[in-house]
Amino acid sequence: MEIENKYQSILLEAMEELMYKISMELELLKGQSMTPRRKFLTKKQKEIEELQHLISNLGKR
Repeated sequence: MEIENKYQSILLEAMEELMYKISMELELLKGQSMTPRRKFLTKKQKEIEELQHLISNLGKR
């Protein structure tokens, strides 16, 4: 995956905002059973974390 340096910071910022939004929604579901929505959000959160890691490491190569 290649992303120009000038786009990495804005992409990471967008990912952080998405992560915040998902975290807030998961916080509302905290303590409840593992509903399909909660499973979906948890999976999405994990995938975003992985993508953030990939993007942040692009400049280190």
